[in-house]
Amino acid sequence: MNLILPLLLLLPASPVVASPRPFAMAVESVDDLLKAGRALLAEGKVAEARGQFEAAEKLERSLKTRQWVLRAWIAESRVNDALNEIDALAKGGAGGAAVDYLYGMAFAQKAKGYIVEGVSGGIVAMAFGDAVEFLKKATSAEPELYADAFAALAESAWYAQDLGVARAAADKAVTLRPKDGDAWFLLGRIAFSQYSAVQADEARAAEADKAWTSARDAFTKAAELFATSPDAAARAKGAEASNQIGWLHVWKKQGDEAAKRFGAAIAVDPSTADYGALRESLSPDQFVAALEDASRLYETLYGKETTGDATLLWWLGFGRYTAKRYEEAEAAFTRAVAKAPAFANSWYYIALARYFRQDYDGAIAAFRTHHGMSPEDAAASIRANQEENLRILDYMIGMKAAKAANLDAAFLSELQTLVVPDNGRYWNNLGLFLRDEADSRVQRGRREMSAEEHKQVMDLYERSFASYRRSLEIAPNDPNYLNDAAVLLDYNLDRDLDQARTWYVKAAEMAEIELARKDIDAETRGLREIALRDSRNNLKRLDAKLEKRKKEKEGGTPPPSGGTPPAPGGNPH
Repeated sequence: MNLILPLLLLLPASPVVASPRPFAMAVESVDDLLKAGRALLAEGKVAEARGQFEAAEKLERSLKTRQWVLRAWIAESRVNDALNEIDALAKGGAGGAAVDYLYGMAFAQKAKGYIVEGVSGGIVAMAFGDAVEFLKKATSAEPELYADAFAALAESAWYAQDLGVARAAADKAVTLRPKDGDAWFLLGRIAFSQYSAVQADEARAAEADKAWTSARDAFTKAAELFATSPDAAARAKGAEASNQIGWLHVWKKQGDEAAKRFGAAIAVDPSTADYGALRESLSPDQFVAALEDASRLYETLYGKETTGDATLLWWLGFGRYTAKRYEEAEAAFTRAVAKAPAFANSWYYIALARYFRQDYDGAIAAFRTHHGMSPEDAAASIRANQEENLRILDYMIGMKAAKAANLDAAFLSELQTLVVPDNGRYWNNLGLFLRDEADSRVQRGRREMSAEEHKQVMDLYERSFASYRRSLEIAPNDPNYLNDAAVLLDYNLDRDLDQARTWYVKAAEMAEIELARKDIDAETRGLREIALRDSRNNLKRLDAKLEKRKKEKEGGTPPPSGGTPPAPGGNPH
């Protein structure tokens, strides 16, 4: 029987060759992963840190690894989830520094969350108190391993008003992490609080000076560390550090140095500055100096074409204005409103800056611009210093009336009606100047007035009459207002003549009543005498006109348009 051998046996024998050794792959140890994760956590890269911690936990499921995963949760604001896990660990028998550390960090984060949410009272104090209790034990047991807990302990103790514990923890935090700007800033805050607590006690002057110096040096270091960061949020922290140094100098009554620090702070983000508080704390010159420094530094950082300095420029204008540096104030306000049209009241200050430089036409032009942007804002701005501003408007109205610049006088009177809408005098003056402007156009163009010009004149008369009617609504028995309104109907508009006659009659009656009073002042007496004279003359003229028209109607002759010029309607009140 023939055997069929396997094919393999029929092939030539192959030489025996040793198998190659497997490729040696580098595997990070648990300790390496945890170390890398803690470094990432210190840099604020929480998600990346958690990835390292979770990788370590896959290699070794223990409290050693689990604590860092939970620490990452706390940093991600998963505080309640973390606390549930920590409670489970404690119930399972885990304890010691690791659990103290986790509880302390969780309570510290929870307390800060309460503050962000606007929660106050005992629950917040309790959370910070618990954080202090646990973190003190953790940092005492493992100061190197839980180095990040010193800052949390310092902040929690600061909120809990235990400045001794807070300061010791903050000093340790910056020693362990000398390039941590947040830690230096925290140290500055705590030292500032220590200074504030004792500065009024002369017996503790040396202690206060030492705390003040510590605060200044810490904030200075924080500002230096943050200033080099490309991150906008970090630069904002640096600005706040400079701001705090400024307040330190305010406490020492070192206004010039404070101004420099405030200027540096404002330049980073002008929208966040508390300009009102700075103005109250610095002299006028120091306030302006701070803002001028800030403006120059801002332009160096961001250029001149950006709009982020609009608020700064407005306050710079205001500071210069109050310092009576009117031309420079106008320059700042002009730039502010160009960058942020919402700052319409810049034009109010521009108007006043021009007024005080005796540029009255420029002042009126600025008031017009403000009114054009927002009549409501223009009125509100004038009301802010109403008595003085109305006097300023009256002064310019008088100037313009003397020069027969009726439209300017009318505009300024209209401003006054917006500011005090229930003052009949302002409405009456507005009606007077509008009528005078229309009358002057009629006199200039009686023989060659175009249809458009005629329409403009009639529009002026209609606006004038509306203003007079408004003054009568406010003071229906004022004889001057009655006469002026009647003149518009009688002569200028030539309508509702029965109403005009009624007003003339009433004007004369009311003037006689007032003139009979013994307590009337000289100015009012003069006005009422004019009203009595004019209303009587105008009534005679109107009666004559009505009689003439009656006869012409009876005779079939159409009445002529217009009429005989009335007696003067009066002067601005």
